Amino acid sequence: MSRKAFQQFSDEKLLEHYREKRSLAVFEPLYNRHKDALYRYCVQMAPSSTTQLLQALWENILQNPPQLHGRLFRNWLFIQVNKALREHVDSTTQSEALTSESKVVAAIQKLPKLQRNVLLLHMECKLSLASVADIERISLKKCREYYQLARQQIETLIYGSQAKPWQVEAIKE
Repeated sequence: MSRKAFQQFSDEKLLEHYREKRSLAVFEPLYNRHKDALYRYCVQMAPSSTTQLLQALWENILQNPPQLHGRLFRNWLFIQVNKALREHVDSTTQSEALTSESKVVAAIQKLPKLQRNVLLLHMECKLSLASVADIERISLKKCREYYQLARQQIETLIYGSQAKPWQVEAIKE
């Protein structure tokens, strides 16, 4: 089969085919589909350990392709990265966020870990909130609440709290 033919396969089919053949030509489209989203997610969660975590993840997949047990490969990937991030507590994340030039990145880094994770998985990785809830092992309702709260907190951190009408009037006088 040509590489172009593999582009038509779903992630799960590609993984199954890779498990059988161990061909890098099969693995390459699978890797290319997910590497950027995983990187963006990891770099915002643990900037200094992103490369090590992702390298270990992809090497593990190459050596021991996972059994998905009905789960989507994309969801499985983010579950694995999430587990690795939880195990690898990065003490430098807070100080890196403070020295960052980007207000958005700094605001994201200030969010509580669960809110940050929900926000990034949904916004950066384009996962549905249902998938994020599955990854985080929380209810969909709770996931929505964390997502909305994270967005509100980022807006507050970037733009400050909104002026209260009574404060605006007091300033005018």
